[in-house]
Amino acid sequence: MKKIWTVISILVVLMVAIVIVMGNPFSETASNQRSFKKQVSHIGEAAQMSLNDVTTFEWDKVYSFVPYTSKDEIAKIIGFNSNEIQETVNEGMEQLLFVKDNRVVFSICGYASNLKFSVHLGEYEGRYICLYRLDNPLFDLSRSSDIITLTYIAKK
Repeated sequence: MKKIWTVISILVVLMVAIVIVMGNPFSETASNQRSFKKQVSHIGEAAQMSLNDVTTFEWDKVYSFVPYTSKDEIAKIIGFNSNEIQETVNEGMEQLLFVKDNRVVFSICGYASNLKFSVHLGEYEGRYICLYRLDNPLFDLSRSSDIITLTYIAKK
């Protein structure tokens, strides 16, 4: 009986550690991430598309930050702190924060080769770029090998 409790305890500790390191797989942001990846991967051969077409969740703004922007600076720019804020550790990483009503509803921080997509909001004129859902931002779509790239071109 003692052996069973030891195994159960180890499994519980392991599950808690996974949630701490990787995040809650049942959270709103995790669900939105799965939805976004699914929508992006099912994009047809359209040459242009709206970002609103691949987001099945509600959002007001989407931010992208220059590489190495600190969590504190990101929180200051978006106006609140969140556990979803991550720092990029390399210039080749994707980083997007979708915000709705002062909370992060979806975040991306990773390499395009792992994500299988890349989203470019434009050229940085400062430390970040911000686009608004109401502007219905339009993107060019391109594919190279197994990566889908969305590049901002205008408001729709």
